[in-house]
Amino acid sequence: MNITPKIKLAAESAIDTLMREIKGVKAVVISTEDGLELAARVENTAQVARLSAIASSLAALGAVAGEESDLGDCDNVTIEATHGHILMLQARHPEVTLIMSVVAGKEAIIGQVLYFAKQAALALQHA
Repeated sequence: MNITPKIKLAAESAIDTLMREIKGVKAVVISTEDGLELAARVENTAQVARLSAIASSLAALGAVAGEESDLGDCDNVTIEATHGHILMLQARHPEVTLIMSVVAGKEAIIGQVLYFAKQAALALQHA
């Protein structure tokens, strides 16, 4: 796995954009598919390791679900909870697969969160 400074900078930029553009985003964590945190912006720093680990596990489950149902690669997983949403998107860079986790409160517009998160994932893929 090769995390270049360019990828790290692209991850920081993606987080800045999401935090700035979307009302209600509480946290964004970008990690490798094996759970190593690359960049994060969260209210509670203890969340970073947990979100990275959860994202890794859910990405693996999504991959199996996509494969077993003949739907192909899993691009994202969305969780709706009592007080908001968690979106986990894959960014398949040629050198490393990244997972972006976005935690948004109930006031966030889920379509807007998904749109901007997908744009950020695409930017990461081409960093």
